[in-house]
Amino acid sequence: MHEPEKRPPMPPPLSRRHFLMGASAAAAMVAIGNAGAPAAMATSQGTVLPLVAPLPAGRPVRSQFASNEQVLAAYLMILAPLANSVRDIAPNYGWMEDGWQRNPNEPYNARIMEHVATLSWFYANDRTWNPYYRDPALLGRLDAALGHYLSLQHADGSYPEYSPTEHHLSPTGFGTVALSAVLRDLRAAGELYDRRLQIRDALRKSSAWLVDTSRPHWNRPVQFANQVLAGLSGVAEAAHILGEPAVSASVPDRLQILLEDGQAPAGFFHEPVAPDAGYNFEVMLPDLGALYKRLPDPAIIQLAERFAEWWGYIVVMEPGRNEGFILSATSARNIVPTFETTPEDDLDRSALARTLVPHVPALGAFFASSEEKTQARDAWRTSSAPVSPRQKQDSSPRLYMHVPQAPLGVTSAQRNARVAEQRYRQENTFTELRKGTLDQQYVFVRRPGYYTAAVYGVRPNALQRMGTNSFWHPTAGMLALTVNSTGPDDWTTVADTVGTASSRGPVTATHHAGASASGAVISPDALTGYTGVFTTKYVTADGAVRTDVTHRADGIRRVLTTPGASRERIPLIVGTEDQVVFANGTAAPYGQETITVAKGLTLTRGGLRFTIDWGADREAKYAPMDRSYLGNRTHRILTISFSGTLSVDLRVTPVS
Repeated sequence: MHEPEKRPPMPPPLSRRHFLMGASAAAAMVAIGNAGAPAAMATSQGTVLPLVAPLPAGRPVRSQFASNEQVLAAYLMILAPLANSVRDIAPNYGWMEDGWQRNPNEPYNARIMEHVATLSWFYANDRTWNPYYRDPALLGRLDAALGHYLSLQHADGSYPEYSPTEHHLSPTGFGTVALSAVLRDLRAAGELYDRRLQIRDALRKSSAWLVDTSRPHWNRPVQFANQVLAGLSGVAEAAHILGEPAVSASVPDRLQILLEDGQAPAGFFHEPVAPDAGYNFEVMLPDLGALYKRLPDPAIIQLAERFAEWWGYIVVMEPGRNEGFILSATSARNIVPTFETTPEDDLDRSALARTLVPHVPALGAFFASSEEKTQARDAWRTSSAPVSPRQKQDSSPRLYMHVPQAPLGVTSAQRNARVAEQRYRQENTFTELRKGTLDQQYVFVRRPGYYTAAVYGVRPNALQRMGTNSFWHPTAGMLALTVNSTGPDDWTTVADTVGTASSRGPVTATHHAGASASGAVISPDALTGYTGVFTTKYVTADGAVRTDVTHRADGIRRVLTTPGASRERIPLIVGTEDQVVFANGTAAPYGQETITVAKGLTLTRGGLRFTIDWGADREAKYAPMDRSYLGNRTHRILTISFSGTLSVDLRVTPVS
């Protein structure tokens, strides 16, 4: 346990470096910061609180940074503007007023104030490249910011984000992490004794609120799991910094609640009760890693193992590449269509999740290899380019908190082995139905000629897209993919006479043996493991659109039934070298809209041909979209006009 707080001795005399920095700060701030660094408002212009000096010319020097701390260079670039954005006049004395990290940019938004941890880190940590170590001007502004931040805490321990009277989980959980870091730094520096007492009391109160199961964030099912888990991670961190194990004594019990009611049977974490690729992988998973470092509870590994299984179905790598596509239709909050590993520390938001890889080997497929990380860091060190500052709305302290303590990860050989073990690569025939916490079915179908997925059931979030959402081939890669954006880039049937889109509302699905919906019903529990031909019938809530999807060995058939004039929309993923031609011989150039009357379309990639055959001449449009993926893939939307019924066959065959 830590010793009780003791009043520090009188501070030593200022060093020559600190004296010169303080004396020159006000004059230097006439031109704030290095080129490219964001400016700060600076309120009183240093007449009340001294300004923090801009970064000296020629800084930072890349070679001075330890490999695991290179991520801090971009934060060093914004340190002076960040500190000088702390208001030193009324009203709202101490507020970081300059639009940092999170909106709304209001004095009651406690998320903004998490940057006190950034100020305290640079104040307390002595590095050759850090001119702000023990800078008195920085300490003064940190003290003012802490005063404002702590004043935002409600009597029950919670903090607001979107209104002054709000008691919000997110700023309370993430803020507990930030204030724990500040307390650690101030103790190490022996500074601000009275503030340390206030922070200690604030951490005790916020921790008690976070684990209090009478609070709404513990209602069942637990929603916004990433925020709840961040709170538990904050509690564990606070207990460690305070040296008070009792503060986190209830965390194992709360982890059991998350196991039972914060993670769907399918394996995703609730956001709020549906999956979300961004929050699940880049926020929830690294916080599981952070918590595991403080509290190696078996429940954390169980949560991660379940998620790894789910992630292995919805992250689909392109053949021969360690990057690919996310089955975006499943996501409820973030539009995240691609999956790319990130060896660059400035982008590595999931870094601390690598802590879990030794315990959950399957996760090793989803991170840059240790060789790639080392190569990226070596390239950063030797680059002659100026260091780019963090942008105001992309400056979360979580990144520099996580990256330096994250392990490098698995080797390239180990990573490649994990990728090869993904089920859609290992097996050429399977059907897997995974159930949501709500009445949702996530169905993944692998057959020798393709891998496809669909979502059926209720639709609790406006971004989720229902029905068929992808078509991937083991050699050709992704050929059609729904993206959960607001644009017309989802696989859907639009009944124009009634305005119904089959992907944009709840659908009721039944599964049938054989090539039509007249076959024997297959129960959802029996669909997993089914290897034969089967047909899923799904119908929109108003009954306007019925879709029968037959899953054969070589491809799928979609039979659509609507009340009148309608359109079938297929979001194709087209490469720059692909050749797209309508069945009547009309070419569909890469960046050009093409409208014709034809009975089909082919996309040729390498020695394979993806054929979309709708059987009879109908008006069809092939339209480019201003969106690219993975360097050489873009979206092109195929729209087929019809009335009443349409049958569409999709399959991949060798070029003859």
